[in-house]
Parts: sequence; structure tokens; C-alpha cells
Amino acid sequence: MKKLQIIAPLAIAATLALSTTGCGSATTPTASSPVESFPAGTTMAKIQQRGKITIGVKFDQPMFGVKNPVTGNMEGLDIELAKLLAKDLTGSEDNVEYVEAVTANREAFLQQGKVDAILASYAVTDERKKAVAFEGPYLESGVSTMVRNDDSSIANKDDLNGKPVCTTTGARAAQLLPTLAPQAKLTLFGTYSECAQALKQKRVDAVVTNESLLLGLMDQNKGDFKLVGDYMASEEYAIGSAKDDTAWHDYLDSFLKKIEDNGEWKKAYDNTIGAVKPSDVTPPHITL
Repeated sequence: MKKLQIIAPLAIAATLALSTTGCGSATTPTASSPVESFPAGTTMAKIQQRGKITIGVKFDQPMFGVKNPVTGNMEGLDIELAKLLAKDLTGSEDNVEYVEAVTANREAFLQQGKVDAILASYAVTDERKKAVAFEGPYLESGVSTMVRNDDSSIANKDDLNGKPVCTTTGARAAQLLPTLAPQAKLTLFGTYSECAQALKQKRVDAVVTNESLLLGLMDQNKGDFKLVGDYMASEEYAIGSAKDDTAWHDYLDSFLKKIEDNGEWKKAYDNTIGAVKPSDVTPPHITL
């Protein structure tokens, strides 16, 4: 599996209306093409009866899920996959309601039934597996460090000791840093965009998370930041679902396998990441 080198997000063409609840954006179910039927009472059948799927996504995460402030469109790889999932279940990629899910509330949203699934740069960890189920993974990348472009004081993880370092509440990096840089002064925010702003304002000296996320932030803040050091670890991104819903879990795994086999995963990749940095990268093996 090649490490991803992601440079910039690419807009996705679906225009989405704002939800009246203020927590996401929704569409009115559209006319759909024939789809597979599922046993009554399953999550798949309930979604088909409802006419749309509700998916928790990031609204501020370049390359994965971001709400374009100008057009209101949702953009990113996770959005592409959400649309493919909606099409597979309802016959139309427009039948999606997007609910903003930040790092800290993803498990709660699944446990409380606020969303059918999470596609929000959701890294798999043993701790998270205790609370939710994962399907996939569908992407793999490394954990890295981002600093200001004019800062030469940090070249590797050891240089983080004694310095204020930002990541998000609940992120895997928050678990890694106490071991990798025990004297780092950990600062936690709800979103990575807040971390980037704090770095720009010199309230922190580094942001640590998955490299693909950092490269998206760098694209939004051209010339302000750079990556330093080697990967601290690797991360797998997967779909999140409610625990103990075996039929839903099996369906989601089969969906990912289907879009890998029929080329739709590669098309989604090429339309986002690959459009700015062509690559022969393939999805990781589905193991969850």
C-alpha cells in the first residue's frame, strides 16, 4: 500500500440544501433506479423505505468532507463514497442527508441513532472498536507533523517535546503523542481547522494528525505550513456503523468490495485525490 500524498481537494458537483435543523444538509428523495431488496426490519430496508440515507461527515476537513463556503456544496472523498452508498441503496446519489460529525461525537451519533453511518475521516482504533463497528478500511495513510513554514525548530517528533502541539479531541494522535513526545504540551480543539488557525497565530507550534488531512489544510493555507519528520504511525480509515448490527455491517463491507471491483472506488479517488496527484494507489484489503 503506497502512502498517500494528497495536495488539494476537488469540488463535487452536487448542490445540497441546508437542513432546517442546522446540523447538516439534506435532499428531497429523488426518483431512483431499481435497487436490491432487503429483508424487512433491516437497516437497509429502513433506509429504502425512508428514501434517503443519513451520513455523518466532516464539514471542514479538506480532501474528505468539507462544505464549500461559497457554493454550499459538500466536497471530498468521503462525500463521493456517501453518494455511491446512497445510489446503491436508493437508486440515486442525491438521496443523502449530511450531518456534521466532528471527531469527538462520532461514536455518540452512531450509538444514539442520529446517523445510519459515519464517513468522516474515521480512523480505526481498538478503543473505538469497543463502541462502534467498522467496515473496510477504504484508505490508508500515515500520521505526520505540520509546522509553520518559517519554523526550523521542529524537524522530528523529538523536537515536539516542550512545545504546544495541537490535535483534535478524540483523535488517535492525542493517544500517540504522550508516548512519542512525552513532554509535548498537548492542546485539543474540536476541529483541525481550529488547530490550523492556532498554528497560524502561533498559539501552538505544530499540528499532528494523518498526513492526508494535513495536506488538505496546507492547500487551504497555501505557503503557511509545511510537513516535517517521518510518519509516526499509519492509520486506516473506515466506515463507522452501530455495533451489533451484523446485517448492516456485512452489507457495508460488501458495498466497499463492490465499488473496488467495479472501478467506482478508483473513479472516486481519481475525481478527488488523483485529479491533482495521479497515482496507482489501490484501496487496502477489507479486513474489518
